[in-house]
Order: sequence, then C-alpha cells, then structure tokens
Amino acid sequence: MAYQALYRAWRPQRFSEIAGQAHITRTLVNAVDSGRIAHAYLFSGPRGTGKTTTAKVLAKAVNCAEREGAEPCNRCPSCTSINNGVSIDVLEIDAASNRGIDEIRELREQIRFRPASSPYKVYIVDEVHMLTGEAFNALLKTLEEPPRHVIFVLATTEVHKVPLTILSRCQRFEFRRISNEDILDRLDEIIGFADLTVEDGVLELIARVSEGSLRDALSVLDQASALGGDRITMVDLYAILGTVGQDVLETLAHRLDANDAAGALRLLHEVQNSKDLRLFAREFTDYLRGLLFVTLEGRTKPDLDQGRTLRLLSLFAKAEQEMRFASRQSLPLELAVVRFVRGDDDFEARVADLEQRLQKLEEYVGTGHQAPVTGETPAGRDDLPSGLKASEPSPQRATTNQADRPGTQGRTRTTVAGDALVSETTLEDLETVRRRWPEVLAACKREQYLKRTRPLALDGITLVVGCGDPFTLDVFERPQNLVVLEEALNRVLAVKWRIKCVRDNPPGEA
Repeated sequence: MAYQALYRAWRPQRFSEIAGQAHITRTLVNAVDSGRIAHAYLFSGPRGTGKTTTAKVLAKAVNCAEREGAEPCNRCPSCTSINNGVSIDVLEIDAASNRGIDEIRELREQIRFRPASSPYKVYIVDEVHMLTGEAFNALLKTLEEPPRHVIFVLATTEVHKVPLTILSRCQRFEFRRISNEDILDRLDEIIGFADLTVEDGVLELIARVSEGSLRDALSVLDQASALGGDRITMVDLYAILGTVGQDVLETLAHRLDANDAAGALRLLHEVQNSKDLRLFAREFTDYLRGLLFVTLEGRTKPDLDQGRTLRLLSLFAKAEQEMRFASRQSLPLELAVVRFVRGDDDFEARVADLEQRLQKLEEYVGTGHQAPVTGETPAGRDDLPSGLKASEPSPQRATTNQADRPGTQGRTRTTVAGDALVSETTLEDLETVRRRWPEVLAACKREQYLKRTRPLALDGITLVVGCGDPFTLDVFERPQNLVVLEEALNRVLAVKWRIKCVRDNPPGEA
C-alpha cells in the first residue's frame, strides 16, 4: 500500500479521538445520542483544528448501523465507505473551486433525491466563505428548509465573510487552537506506535511552531522523520524549520544586555547567511516573551531586568512587523538593536532626565535668584543650571527703560512667591498684535463675525479694538464673546489683557 502522510494515517475516526475540542464533541455526542440532529452546522476556526475531521465523524455517526452509543463503529459498510472516501451519500465539496451559482443550483437539484443506502445525505462544504454572493443567495432557502434526509456541514476559516443570513440558519461551533499539551500527548502516542526516537526538546519545539494546528505538527514530524530516519534530532528539526538553537538566542540577548551593538549586529549577519530572518525574529520575540514571563513569576534570576526585557521585546516585535514591507529584511532588526543600545526609544529615561533638569531649575530659583528669561541672562553667571545660560545682552538693551518705549510691551518675568513660580505678563508690541490678529480670531472661533476688526492701540494692559460696522460692534461687545476673545488672546500671545471695543471705519471708507 502507498505511504500515507501522518496527518492522514492518524486522522481521528471517533469523537473521543478528536483532540482539544471537548466542548464541541460533547455537544455532538449528546445530540446524536438523543436523536436531536440539526439540519445545518457551521464549523469555524483556524486551520488544522479538526473541522473537516469532525464533520466526517458526525456523518459516520448519523449513518452508522451498528453505532456504539454516539460513536461510529468504523466497521459497517457505511462507515467503511466514508473512511475510504467512496460514499455516495456523504459528499465533500470544495467551495474554493465550486463557488459559483451554477454549482449551487446543481446541488439543489441533487438534494431532492433520497440517500442510496444511508439514513442521511450529508453535504460537507469546505471553505464555504469562498462562495460568491449569488451562490450564497441560491443556497439560502435550501439551507433554511432542506429535505428531512439532508444535513449540511459548512466549514470555514474566515467566518466573518459568511453572510449573517447563513449564520442564523446554522448551529455554529467555534473550533479553538489546540493547546501544546494536547499536541504533545498526540505526538507521544504517534511516536510510540511508529517506533520513532526523538531528542529532548524536539516535540516541544514542534508543538510551539505549529501554533495550535495539529495537522501542522504532524506534517513537521513527518518531514523530520523522513530526514532523520528512526531518530529525530534537534539539528534536523532546526534544518527543516529554518530556525536557530537556543544558544544563539541567548547569545544575542547577552550581547544586547552588555550594550554590545557591534557583536549583536555580527550575529544577525551570521544568521542571515543561513536562516530566514523573519523566522529568527519570531523565535527571538518568543524567547523574550518567555523570559519576561519567567521574570514576572520570579521563578529564576533573569538575564535581563524586567524593564530592559520589555523594551527589547517591544522593539523586536515592531521590527518583525516592519520586515514584511522592508526592501531589506535585515534593516528593521539592525535598527532595533541600535535603538536598544543607544536608548533612543527609552521614554522613561527621557522623562527622568527632564525631571532632573526641572529639579535643578527649582533649586536655582529656591536660592532667591530671579529666573532668567531666554536671551536676557547676563553672561558669566556660573551658578545657572546647564542649558539656561544665554548670551550677554547689548548695552542699549540693558539700559533702555522698557516703559519709556512707545508701542512696546515688557518681557515675561518670573518671580518667587513662597514655593510657587508666578508669571507676570505685560504689554506686547502693537505691530506683533496686528500681525497675529487673524490667529487670535481663528483661536476663538469667531473669525466669521469679527473679520472687520483690527487692533488700534494699547493702553496699559487694555487692547483697543475697532469694529467696522454696528453689527460687528454689537457682537463684539457681548460679554461671552469678550471672554472667549480674551482667552484666545492669552493662548496665542501668552498675555492677559482686557479688551475695549470702539466704532471705527476701516481705511478707505467714509
């Protein structure tokens, strides 16, 4: 007999053999046992979790003449023909290649005929989400009220693409990813019967890379046994999967912990020469994820502290996603290494630095000095915190009395009142006010009403604004509008002024 792949040879033949889906098999067993068989089922979930297998076991159970409780006997002619794929009463349809309305119309014609030798005709429609909209519409009425001898089992990996009108007419079962423990139990069982020898860690790695798909796990085991014969080693498994050993991952982590960017980059280049970098990135993020869990649980002393592990995991997880669109796959990983070593991504470190600088400023002000204004700090003051020293002002600027200069404002000054810093803002240059007046109007959201206004003069801390017509003056003088405008003035120019409105004809008007 021709060789069969492991996932086919070890396909479950009974409900009790289906791994990791107890919530589904128990429901179906009870339904078959009590005779409460629905006319349509929808099996959804990731690949390799047993959807089609469960559909075939259900088809055998409802048609088995020598059923043992709810389990098929796998000996009667009906079970044997279904196992061999030659039953004319159990039809498996691939919706990916039979997705049109003509195929569904043909199916509607066939279901009117009774089963040849079984109680039920079972239609298993795989990848049902691939049907066209017209095909779904043609299937709708038949699915809602099929003949009593017909059972539909629809299987899909993308249930969100199935119309709600179809979903509402089916009993829906959500298949979950199979746990690593269940996969390991199944692999151990198969290895015992197949008389295979495996190194420590082989089955754990197969279970991890299969990501909850038992079919994928069996395919990897089948390929590894073909490469290594009766003995499967970690070296063979690394060669098949295109991954690296645990020692390489640990070496990279240690070099990054030591801030050895050059050594980490050399290691990446060595891996790139013989392995798939995307698989390596996923392996390293899985390693860091496990290291983080160990750190949080406190089971052992970590190689990296929690903060650095979290930063490194975040950087490499982001790099793994960026590799999908990068023209050079190594670049996102190289950038992640350099950013980690340089600390460019360390937000907490930047915040700590800002807090330290702020503390120095507070200590300086607390000594009784007046906080300097940028551009006006006298030169030669060595007692200023780093970053606050400025160039020496010109003699004219130092001797001129600000109050004697018409059309200008004073500068912002900071004084000490107890432990608090108080900001006193005085007048600003009138030309600056006129130039930035449109920004003020936009900031207060009254621009459409106040376009015909313009600053006329400064009188102390009062800004005199002229209005071009009585309507604008009336809108302008409303207290709520004045408050909004004063707040906008404060946001844009950082000054606190009162505003006075006067009637004014713009230039060029009578």
